[in-house]
Amino acid sequence: MNPWTLFWGIAGLAMLASLPRPVPAQEATDPPQGLRRIEMLTAHHRLTAGYASWQDTSVRGDYRQGDHLWSGELLHADRFGESGTFVGLQDRVRIAPRWHASLHYGMGEGARWLPRDRVDAFVHHTWGERENWVTHLGAGYYRAPEIYRDRWASLGLSAYLEPYLNGPWVVQGEWRHSQSQPGKVNSRQHFVALSWGRHGQTVITARHGWGREGWQLLGDAQSIVDFASRQDTLSVQHWFSPEWGLRLSTEHYRNDNYRRRGVGLSLFREWP
Repeated sequence: MNPWTLFWGIAGLAMLASLPRPVPAQEATDPPQGLRRIEMLTAHHRLTAGYASWQDTSVRGDYRQGDHLWSGELLHADRFGESGTFVGLQDRVRIAPRWHASLHYGMGEGARWLPRDRVDAFVHHTWGERENWVTHLGAGYYRAPEIYRDRWASLGLSAYLEPYLNGPWVVQGEWRHSQSQPGKVNSRQHFVALSWGRHGQTVITARHGWGREGWQLLGDAQSIVDFASRQDTLSVQHWFSPEWGLRLSTEHYRNDNYRRRGVGLSLFREWP
């Protein structure tokens, strides 16, 4: 499938989705129901060491049903000379005051670098007198089409610092431990992120990740195992109307085998 055909087909569906929709009457305290967001993304990455460029096209959407926020993703990408498609579905639900849980399942087809099965689960706890701290506990499983497997656990923290600073600043951090098979390769990764801005206006986010990875498939039956890597991303999300906006992102990834630089552009539509 041509990724641009997929992208413009999705764009047409998004335009149809922008037409007014009847919304059932809600109590003032109920969150808005139905379709909440659609985002269409295209990205291009250039790699060193002779590897072919990446081209990604995807669509994502959020739909609220009662206490459940359903999120879906459809990705078509060409990476390491192999084209494939990934489909993912997530459910996020409020399980108690200040507690939320999410469960994500995804699967890919057509390329060795895509997962045969991927499961991610998180529990989020909001705390503090001003409810501006959030702790995240996660676990997951990744099964590649061939022999590789990953199991991981993570601990993260988000701090909304506007009560203490003169501005809408958010700091995030996460620690992740993975065990990869075969060989029981243990690896740890970390990231820190800093955001500034308000939803509905402009949000700027810088993120830095570092650590070791258990394995990575490179196409043509190639793979690398137990290696160090670093990743930097910068994104700017801007709303040019109450419902519509654009997000521009840049990324720089490197390990001992190659470097990757890329840019992504997405158009999104939200419902109030």
